[in-house]
Amino acid sequence: MKMNRRTFLQGVGASSVVGSLSGLMPGIANATERGGAPDKLLKREGKIVYHTCQRNCADRCLLKFTVQNGRMTYVEGASEMKKMGTSPCVKGHAYVQYTYAADRILHPMERAGKKGEGKWRRITWDEAYAKITSRLQQIIKEHGADSILPYSYSGHEGVIGKYGGPSRFFNAVGARKLDRKVCVFAAYEGLKSVTGTYQGPDPYDNIYTNCYISWGQNETATNVHGIKFINQARDKGAKLLVVNPMRTPIASQADIWLQPKPSTDTHLATGIMKYLIENNLADMAFIKANTLGFDELLKRLDEMSYDEIEQVTGVPREKMFKFAKVYGESELSVIRLGYGMQRNYNGARMSRAIAMMHAVAGQYGKIGNGFIYDNTQADDSLNYSKGRADHIHPNGDTVGHVNMTEIAQALHPTNPTAYGKPIKPIKAVINYNGNFVSVAPDSNACRLGAMRDDLFLVVHDFLMTDTAELADIIVPSTTQFEFPDMGTDYNCYHMQTSEKVIEPLGESKDNWIFFKELAAHMGLDYHPEMRVDYEQILRDFLDTDEPAFRHNNITYEQIIKDKFVTVYDQRPYFGDGKYKTDSGKIEFYSQMMKDAGYHPVIDFGLPEDEMIPEEKKLPFRMLSPAIPQRANSSFYNVKYIRNFPAYLAKINTEDAKELGIKNNDRVRLSNHRGEAFFTAQVSGQVGRGTVMAPKNNWRRMDPYGKASCTNNLTTDKLTDMGGCSAYHSTNVALEKA
Repeated sequence: MKMNRRTFLQGVGASSVVGSLSGLMPGIANATERGGAPDKLLKREGKIVYHTCQRNCADRCLLKFTVQNGRMTYVEGASEMKKMGTSPCVKGHAYVQYTYAADRILHPMERAGKKGEGKWRRITWDEAYAKITSRLQQIIKEHGADSILPYSYSGHEGVIGKYGGPSRFFNAVGARKLDRKVCVFAAYEGLKSVTGTYQGPDPYDNIYTNCYISWGQNETATNVHGIKFINQARDKGAKLLVVNPMRTPIASQADIWLQPKPSTDTHLATGIMKYLIENNLADMAFIKANTLGFDELLKRLDEMSYDEIEQVTGVPREKMFKFAKVYGESELSVIRLGYGMQRNYNGARMSRAIAMMHAVAGQYGKIGNGFIYDNTQADDSLNYSKGRADHIHPNGDTVGHVNMTEIAQALHPTNPTAYGKPIKPIKAVINYNGNFVSVAPDSNACRLGAMRDDLFLVVHDFLMTDTAELADIIVPSTTQFEFPDMGTDYNCYHMQTSEKVIEPLGESKDNWIFFKELAAHMGLDYHPEMRVDYEQILRDFLDTDEPAFRHNNITYEQIIKDKFVTVYDQRPYFGDGKYKTDSGKIEFYSQMMKDAGYHPVIDFGLPEDEMIPEEKKLPFRMLSPAIPQRANSSFYNVKYIRNFPAYLAKINTEDAKELGIKNNDRVRLSNHRGEAFFTAQVSGQVGRGTVMAPKNNWRRMDPYGKASCTNNLTTDKLTDMGGCSAYHSTNVALEKA
């Protein structure tokens, strides 16, 4: 067999995966030799059920589960879907253990001591409903329904589990609105200021590109199955370029890797644009036909020198020029922009600069080029208003809003605020699909708010999370596999089914049944929207006139039958030369940016410009990205996944030497928000002045027993536009503990 780079890597990857999972994957050929049961292979035989992984990952894998006598026994990828192989990621392989974890919460409980003491009393569901109903009704009578706040995010990404079930209840109650903007919204605004949209081409077409650019993305953590399309392009000669302040696995394979200082991407994109224009690599025909404001762009580029770019970014100009030359000489180039990069105070402005750079190169409108960020073509086609029953909220247009990134500020014991303004105090939080004490920034302040004696905290979960530890009442949820749903891909345009795999374990109830029954106990089931079944909720979401659905005649029956459908917007994307800005052109000069208070062409502001002095003076920028073995705060209930370190701090070799820190030393990171303890990993993966600690690790899992986590340190200040989180605009001190 001919051995090329990709087949070699596949072989290496396959052997390493089997080696690492050999104790968990049913059906290993040498099971008997290892002392295992000879019938392990039989775990792959049984009823096959299709279910979409509902974790918050760009892959959104369609999985096939084997079920025997009502028990899930085996999981593999649905290979009939192009993006999938037969193998899920390391997390997907653990779903059997995840579902049957020994520490699952399987019955309702109420607090039997002080908040956080860990003392619980088992109660019945009738008692739980009675206690929750009584307290909520009292709060509504004394403080109003808008004193009740839902908190949730991506613990479940199905349309029922995330929105359709719970939102109906909170709309019926008249609760405060939660703005779920923690993830992607800064780049939404930055990209819309250039092309009018944050959507882009289908990643299936990456195989046709001549140059794949991974910018601020770590595909091995959040898009592992997309790597095969990159490899197919590389096998045909495509170049791989990477921009990332961390040396990710894909950066290690890159033809050129640029390692800018965190959040200096605007300056780097400016340098590349200058090089393209000065070296006749800008696509002037494309610019003339498709853009507005090029003369203003030229003037702005002249205001920034290569000396300043090199100083700000830390990228040697020779290396930047080499990158720009490969990029500019490529006939077809595609950029994959990561979500983490834009979680900075200047997130929208950086995203805008990168999208403008791609226009200078003329890289829009053909198969094999374009700009991929958040492909929500399927999701945006759904009828969310009807699916959530927004119309039943008594004050939907006037009720107050809380940004989930600012949950600590909203729950402040004496001075609650939202978007910088005082708000009416929150008296009850119902937490589901989330774990805000670990996931939200400024964890110490989150915990302080959750500990308030006057706050009624209900947690609907199947694990004792950091948030559940502080609850007044815990009611057991199912996993995603214990009820039917559908999900949308936000990478490859898919709408996918999630069949019910098994019956609910113990006394657990899924997100629709819990909120539906709670509504009935509170006398809210007079709304017909609170009495429907799963199918009707799904049909409500699919009751849409959006062209992407209607032109393809996508129906509920088709999705159920085919397991997945593809929702095409256009191919090639922007192939008609029509952009979604008001002008219909790519806008190098943006009135939208000017109205937002920023330079209308390129704004060179940096996060340090907005930090308070006591943080600005701290020597290290802390990045808190995803790691492949976790999905936000999920999978801490799987013992073998917990063995993958999540309490590590990657430190540059030279920085570690200066501080006297060696591998495996215990280190302390700190700032005015708090402190956190980690195990040092001395590495060239991060540049000088940068430290990396994984995001969303739990306080209660801290191996040092200090109840510390990465988010003890992170900022809850919002991004420049879009109201997004800015986790990575966090400075810390670093010392040996």
